[in-house]
Amino acid sequence: MSDPKLLFCGSSPAFLKEELTKFSNKANGGVAFRIPSIINANGTLIAAIDRASSGADWGYIETAIRRSEDGGKTWSDLEVIAAPPAREARPSKDCYSSGFFIDPCIAIAPNGDVIMVVDFWAECKGLFKPNLLDKTKAPYAQINGKTLSVIYDKNDDPYYINEDGSVLDKDKSATNYRVKGLGYLYKGDEYLGNIFLHGEAGVNEMGVDVTFGAPLTAPRRCYVYMMKSSDNGKTWTKPKDITGMFLKKSDGFFLGVAPGVGLTTHSGRIIMPLYAGGKGTVAIYSDDNGETWQRTGDQPYTENIGEWQLVEAPDNTLIAFGRQKKYGKTPVSISRNNGTNWVKVKKTKIYAPTCQKSIIAVDDYILCSHASERKRANGMLSVGRLTNKKRYCDRVEWISHKPINEGFFAYSCLVQIDDDTIGVMYESQPSSYLEFKTYKISELL
Repeated sequence: MSDPKLLFCGSSPAFLKEELTKFSNKANGGVAFRIPSIINANGTLIAAIDRASSGADWGYIETAIRRSEDGGKTWSDLEVIAAPPAREARPSKDCYSSGFFIDPCIAIAPNGDVIMVVDFWAECKGLFKPNLLDKTKAPYAQINGKTLSVIYDKNDDPYYINEDGSVLDKDKSATNYRVKGLGYLYKGDEYLGNIFLHGEAGVNEMGVDVTFGAPLTAPRRCYVYMMKSSDNGKTWTKPKDITGMFLKKSDGFFLGVAPGVGLTTHSGRIIMPLYAGGKGTVAIYSDDNGETWQRTGDQPYTENIGEWQLVEAPDNTLIAFGRQKKYGKTPVSISRNNGTNWVKVKKTKIYAPTCQKSIIAVDDYILCSHASERKRANGMLSVGRLTNKKRYCDRVEWISHKPINEGFFAYSCLVQIDDDTIGVMYESQPSSYLEFKTYKISELL
């Protein structure tokens, strides 16, 4: 086990113990941080994070990364790869006049591309103020066989955004409106504001670009966006909305990413874990390196709970660990058809509070990082052996439990670095302090 290495550190004593903010610097810093995701991209570790304006799950939140090409010994300086449109940007939980990215999840495509999916919310307070959200406006429509984003004028008349950014009116006729980038609306050459914002520009205390709301606006809700990198995280595509490929009306205003990592199966299928609030989990998958995404039509939700992670066993069964509703055993779902359908099975003996956890598979073993107390505290690395009972994987024999830390422990993400080394990135403070530690696999089994 290595000594913990600090990867991301907040600079504000409003969201992190003041004595720890002194460790925040250009390489690792920002006002606040949450939600770890880390993956091995062809030998390069990519650590992704929410870089936020406060310790809350709303406000001005960017997606940022750091990279390591030496197994986690040294890391590149922090780099923002996705920034939301905002009317205001203040380091305060009271500020939510901004869109925001949140909850990154990464996978490696069969062609070697790094695929990241992340929630994007239009200006609102996310799940924490539902009365701000649009519960009835359709975000997409089928026009001439294509799924187009829908925006609305002040009379709630719909307009439709073509793939090239041009806009059709409610009669499907061409207009001189055009949407560029992440929601920036133009009429001819005149800039009219951002479709994801509502109102005038306000206070900017973050030193970021701010703008104002457009006269045509997108529904206030959660969207799923994707970014790709073909050079192990050095450069990234612009965020692309993929929600319309798999959204169902029954999902409501929230179908979100379960943060951590996705999975590329033996067949080359990329599976990303999502969930719909109060309904269950959703697996979306791509068989073409992330170009298109779908989910099964006859099983819109599975019986797992909230944020979840998944692995593939040697017999190709997929195993998913969910999030408890309260302290107790961990819910489990499995798929025997490459993630198309899932069934709930007996809970496994990983006792944890209501919190995200991470799992990875190494040969015949499952490794799970999780909080181990009734509250989010005392991180544990549990190692289980897959058994052949009940056609494999319905049961896991837990053989060791190694402490990761003492004290606060919340979200985490595991990564295999090489044949005998794994790493874990984890939240070791209630906000804004994420550490990375490595273990020898041979010493865990």
